[in-house]
Amino acid sequence: MTPQEQIELHLLHVLVEDTPDYYEFCYYFPFKYLMRATGLDREIVRGFMRSMRDRRLVEYGRGFNEDGEVAGGGYTLAPQGKIYHRTLREKLRADQIAARGLAERAARPLGTEYG
Repeated sequence: MTPQEQIELHLLHVLVEDTPDYYEFCYYFPFKYLMRATGLDREIVRGFMRSMRDRRLVEYGRGFNEDGEVAGGGYTLAPQGKIYHRTLREKLRADQIAARGLAERAARPLGTEYG
């Protein structure tokens, strides 16, 4: 998994996990929330979110308060982003399994590689 994919996974994971079920695809997160949740600085969050928006993985929109007034803007997960998030999680899992296998092989005494 590339460093870029790791950051995208981290940001998408926030959108997936922190969106209430009944607001799927319409709950908008501002930069400050994404920065706080990921520990990334504003320019990194902005660049990655814009890139993912251009690839239709997330959507930018305005959020509204309970009175129906505009309460700022932010990003929400797009349907394609949910699929991409799942793909990245599977890729991460495969990388972890492969790394664990290599570590186990490296820990074996010499001459026992095949036994």
